[in-house]
Amino acid sequence: MEPKEEYATFGKHLGYVIAANVAILLLNLVQIPVLTKGLGVNLYGIWSLINIAISLMVPIALISLNLAIVRFLAAENNEDRIRDDLISAFSVVFITGAVLSIFLFLLSDLIASSIFKDVSATYYIKIASVLILINSLYLMSLSFFRMRRSMGLYSLLIVIFNISAVALIITSTLLGYKLTGVLIASVINGIIFILINLIIIHKKIGFKYPTLSHMKSYIRWGLPLIPNASILWIINTSDRYIISYFLGVDAAGIYSAAYTIGEYSLFILGPLIIVLYPTISRHYDQGNLTETKGYLKYSIKYLMMIAIPSAFGLSILAKPLLNVLTTPQFISGSVVVPFVAFGAVIYSFFQVCLCIIQLVGKTEITVRLLGIAAVLNIALNFLLIPKIGIIGAAIATFIAYAVLGILTLIVTRRYMKFDLSLPFIGKSVISSSIMTLCIWAISPKTLVWTIISIIAGVLIYFSILFIIRGFSKSEITFFIKFVKDGLGKIHDLKG
Repeated sequence: MEPKEEYATFGKHLGYVIAANVAILLLNLVQIPVLTKGLGVNLYGIWSLINIAISLMVPIALISLNLAIVRFLAAENNEDRIRDDLISAFSVVFITGAVLSIFLFLLSDLIASSIFKDVSATYYIKIASVLILINSLYLMSLSFFRMRRSMGLYSLLIVIFNISAVALIITSTLLGYKLTGVLIASVINGIIFILINLIIIHKKIGFKYPTLSHMKSYIRWGLPLIPNASILWIINTSDRYIISYFLGVDAAGIYSAAYTIGEYSLFILGPLIIVLYPTISRHYDQGNLTETKGYLKYSIKYLMMIAIPSAFGLSILAKPLLNVLTTPQFISGSVVVPFVAFGAVIYSFFQVCLCIIQLVGKTEITVRLLGIAAVLNIALNFLLIPKIGIIGAAIATFIAYAVLGILTLIVTRRYMKFDLSLPFIGKSVISSSIMTLCIWAISPKTLVWTIISIIAGVLIYFSILFIIRGFSKSEITFFIKFVKDGLGKIHDLKG
């Protein structure tokens, strides 16, 4: 396949996943007001803390086998090898996930009293414990579609999964089942979609009794990544627990809602990594270093094209968004959004460069990088939260993200250098600043004016970026051709 065709395929796959994530983002925006208003500050805080606990234990249960499947089978053509390794990995994750679910169930009393500072949370933790196993198996099943680069099917499945989850959660909340209904809905939804994914996988490659023949090498590759997931959890989410300890569960709920909005500056990062990693793994294993660097270059460029204006926009719209999506109790968290949003943009360099670290097999490096950021984050949280409240946690998050992103970028350039498109990043900042001034002038207060401000901001940003030549002529020509080809295919399908 020619490089331009390869990039077009990459762009198409990325488009699928971005569209899916936009749909999921909109679903979450629908879910947030239902949960915050239906559960209240206290139960929403418990819900947030439970999700954080699950997010810590799921990567441990996976033992990075979901990543190993993508890394080592992306260029594999032997169906028997793919079938055996996938089923073997799934079997191992089933065991580790079950063990950790039982572990959380047995420790629910201790966690509720010592960390949540609310013994009533014990009941909810017990119900949620099975989500470790369910979420692990669900993510493991999705790794097959990433490895096969079946991004259209992958995107469709995750959208339907999230539609179903949000529908069940909203229904249970509106029926008055509160947090119990939300947790049970999550469990039921997870089981259904694990079965759906397995049925599809069975039709594509069949099943066989696992031999576990390659699991030792997979686990050896993935073991250094296990503490990374835990350390990254500390950086991303431990502030909620520290806030809960010093300020109470209510403050953790307020911070969590604002943090969620700030993280939307990186809504494109997840789709990008999902598509980028199997693509560059295949090119790297085939010795195509130039193409590998090319994908990294354009990934950073187009990631910044979306992430930078998103951070600016979310910062200026933080208060109206919280006002529309939550209750008045949550609006005080608006000061958190800019720190999280801009910190997340710098953090994205870590996620992209992490792909390089995994390609060259230097996975142990990330322990040191993440360790530095985690220690810094915890120290700053304990120092700042008692003095200045939740804004202290936001400042700690920004500093930790910035240090992690910059250090990772410096370290990985020893192994693989690629164009960072710095002039473009500068132009994106300029365009975003002008866009922000325009939104500030509109000063939206209602939902309608917030939506109008977002649309106007997008148009202003891309207009300014085009005027100051943020894109080359060849890129503009490529995009036009790409859009025309896509519309032509849609027309053909209709015909």
